[in-house]
Amino acid sequence: MHARSIPGDLLAKGLGHSLAAVSYAALDEVFRVAVSPYACPRATVVDCTWILQIPADMVTPVQTWGALGNMVPEQKEFGAETNAYLESYEVYDLFAHLLRQVLVERPENPIKFLQECLKEQSKLCVCVMGPPGVNRSKYCQQLATDFKVKHIHVGKLLRGKKELKNILDSGELVGDDMVVDIVKEELRKAKHTGWVLDGFPRTKVQAQSLAAASKELGTSLDSVLLLDSSEDLARHNFAAKVDAADPAVKREVAEMRLQQYKRHVLTISEFFQNSVRRIEIHGGEDEQKSIYSTICSNVQYRAYSNAPLRMQRVCILGPCGSGRTTQCQLLAKRLGVVHVDLATLLREKQEAEGQEVDEVPPEYLSDEEACALIGARLRKTDCVRKGWVLDGFPKTQAQAEFLRQAHLWPSRIIQLQVADAVVETRVSSRRLDPVTGTAHYSNPNSVAVRQRLVRCKHDEGEKVKERVNMFLDNVSLVSDSWKRVFTTVLADGQPEDVAAGVYEKVANPLPSELAQDPNSGL
Repeated sequence: MHARSIPGDLLAKGLGHSLAAVSYAALDEVFRVAVSPYACPRATVVDCTWILQIPADMVTPVQTWGALGNMVPEQKEFGAETNAYLESYEVYDLFAHLLRQVLVERPENPIKFLQECLKEQSKLCVCVMGPPGVNRSKYCQQLATDFKVKHIHVGKLLRGKKELKNILDSGELVGDDMVVDIVKEELRKAKHTGWVLDGFPRTKVQAQSLAAASKELGTSLDSVLLLDSSEDLARHNFAAKVDAADPAVKREVAEMRLQQYKRHVLTISEFFQNSVRRIEIHGGEDEQKSIYSTICSNVQYRAYSNAPLRMQRVCILGPCGSGRTTQCQLLAKRLGVVHVDLATLLREKQEAEGQEVDEVPPEYLSDEEACALIGARLRKTDCVRKGWVLDGFPKTQAQAEFLRQAHLWPSRIIQLQVADAVVETRVSSRRLDPVTGTAHYSNPNSVAVRQRLVRCKHDEGEKVKERVNMFLDNVSLVSDSWKRVFTTVLADGQPEDVAAGVYEKVANPLPSELAQDPNSGL
């Protein structure tokens, strides 16, 4: 089939006239061809998430990135335009979402089913866990109200069973079989409305049952949120729920419940390791608004469109001393995505290979080595499921084109703009911990850590100027490669002020994203 006929035939005619006659076994092949007009990488499913895998014989050498190999000029132009369109309007994600729905439901009339899927608003399905005293049920109720889904309060359902009163009063957990049966019945009722599951799962068995029930009922678990408090706060809140006059008994029961909770939440987190998102709770009443905002950011839900929302893919760029890593950490925490740091990946590689760890700034890595490290990390399941924040990548035009050809298109690229004088001041105070690789801009509390801090040779005056100039020489080329998603934020201020500016750039939809809102008029 000629390349120019692919989008029209497959995306319009193929899906509009021939899909009803296509077997489900062949549907994966239709999806594979439709996603890319040029021998697209295979799509495989991992825990209900589609991952595009590029075969070894399709890997393009660095020197040809952005040139689409040895195609004739017309093919190159068409291929570049097609890829830009598919990525800009998230067609890859839309097809993955629709294909998953078809394979789960296996309708007799897939065309009519797909049409209905596109008409319906996506429904939120999320479970929220956490110890007592973190206002979990309050946040769950607010989520359910705001997103118009059912709030399934498991604790309230259990307390409504009179035969379970003695078990609950003793602090023991209700048997997994009984809890799972109750929850499955509630999920069945809320299959077409969406749900917020409050306080479930509480054991690994329940987590496994939730995953199985989601597949059985044809629903997709969008997010697993863990509201995480300090151990002291959790212990205090467990004690407050113990109905005992003797303080010693109160402490004993509270400690038992705390250890029981810690043991189970560890195994649940391991089971959902590629999708669980932790949100820190400190217990203050004044933090509830900001906590709920963080929860909404972690849910990753697009309220203004029927299209499924791809996970956030953000690149934060900036010269040394711009506060880039700090901003990456803050944004990753707020969005519940994976912080991917090239310097950390290099250190881990050197340690794994038994090499002496050399603190080489990422600016001095070759494009081949940097892209190999980043590409391998971004294709791991946690990055695919949660999304990612790339710390200081891409630094060159070749690295920018690597992201394009590897189908790792960022949703935002943010450059931190900082004055030279600020860079010099920040870098002059930076010291490195050779054990952990952590950079410190002030004296740490630990005496042992303070004594082993060293000044990196690449943080000396002339080296700093050289690194800043390298960044400035390349960032304009990166910007040219990603004009639609490239933006800047002033980074001379305090970290929290800069973080607010960075989040605003990520949270505010682009014109192309707003165009998917049927009420936008665009």
